[in-house]
Amino acid sequence: MNEQVLLRINGQQWGGWTSVRIAAGIERVARDFSVEITHGWPGYDAGDERPISVGDKVEVLIGDDPVMTGWIESTPLRYDATAIGRTISGRSLTCDLIDCVAEPLQFREQSLVQIARALAAPFDVAVVNAGVPDTLLQGVQPSAGETVMAVLNKLLEQQQALAFDDAQGRLVLGRVGEQRATTALVLGDNILSGEATNSVSQRFSVYRVSGQRAGNDEDFGDATLTALQQSASDAQITRYRPLMIRQTGNATAASCQMRANFEAQQRAARSRQVTYRVQGWRQGDGQLWQPNQQVIVWDPLLGFDNQPLLLAEVTFTLDTSGSKTTLTLAPPDAYLPAPAP
Repeated sequence: MNEQVLLRINGQQWGGWTSVRIAAGIERVARDFSVEITHGWPGYDAGDERPISVGDKVEVLIGDDPVMTGWIESTPLRYDATAIGRTISGRSLTCDLIDCVAEPLQFREQSLVQIARALAAPFDVAVVNAGVPDTLLQGVQPSAGETVMAVLNKLLEQQQALAFDDAQGRLVLGRVGEQRATTALVLGDNILSGEATNSVSQRFSVYRVSGQRAGNDEDFGDATLTALQQSASDAQITRYRPLMIRQTGNATAASCQMRANFEAQQRAARSRQVTYRVQGWRQGDGQLWQPNQQVIVWDPLLGFDNQPLLLAEVTFTLDTSGSKTTLTLAPPDAYLPAPAP
């Protein structure tokens, strides 16, 4: 199988890199890449001064499979008495949604996908609906200086959805872990190395959430605050470690309880995050590893007995030791969006 990493730029393909790094994940809206070559450009006539320029559109492929579509953002050069090293790096088309302010549009009675498409349109970024509801949202308008993703992140909370990019540079709005990997990760088989911090520094024995609601002539003052306190506990934290959280917005007892449950579940799941390295870039069926897949993990050293974990981030690398993939996983609860205020 052809595993060469190619950059397709301005109708030409470039390869022969001495090192490669390509990263994608569900907690980043834009995947990124970096490739390096020494001595000269592969297949490039030394008489041409600028075969690849900052701002060029680029498609990154592994063999015949596209893995990123975006922009060249930097082309640093370094040299010494023995060699010249050139690097090319860039990010997905969706990077502009992270960096740039949103157009001052007003939205009424439109869905999350409709709003996302309108905000992404000036940047020629397509939006893919991968399972978010068509619920109509009320009175959405970007604040002055607010980026596109800052606007969308507030709406994603309301829909309990994720936003990430795909290989074509499109913005994907979807749910956690809707696909399954075809290859399991098995200690003693395909796992080269594993690492877990196993830290409980961000976990607490009890999570108390207080909120405030609009009062009236009979219900005002402290009553509107003290009446809205809900809690959730983490049974694995045996010493007393309380955390108090203020719920924003016009809270209800249900929203405070939901937030408390969320904090307990997400923090417990995050503490079990693990990183594995495997040989090569593909699963057993020939498909590249992809973020947002559920992967079965058997690793008794780290406490996983055929447990499904969510693949949150994938990093493909190539260096003198060969091609490898670094996989960051955790229980799916670790990546659930926070409940809306």
